[in-house]
Amino acid sequence: MTHAEEIMRAVVTLVKQKGKDTFSRREIRDQIGVSQERWMSGYTAIFQAMRRDQSGGAPEVGTKFKGVFQQVEHGKHTLTDYGKQLLSELDC
Repeated sequence: MTHAEEIMRAVVTLVKQKGKDTFSRREIRDQIGVSQERWMSGYTAIFQAMRRDQSGGAPEVGTKFKGVFQQVEHGKHTLTDYGKQLLSELDC
């Protein structure tokens, strides 16, 4: 499973099972179960690339996972309309 897939699986749990509309990177990290160090060295750039407003320096995550999240306030994110569609299609 790729990091992008792990991130989406964690968000599925946060949104579908825990009823969250907004979530933080830390909540995703905790749901995946990785340390802060591992998150910073491998996952955070992938998460950034999955944001609708991702920076130009973010790594490539493929079309499927682009534009899934949007920042709604500092440290808080939500699913975009596309992200909600993708989430409903995932069987997690």
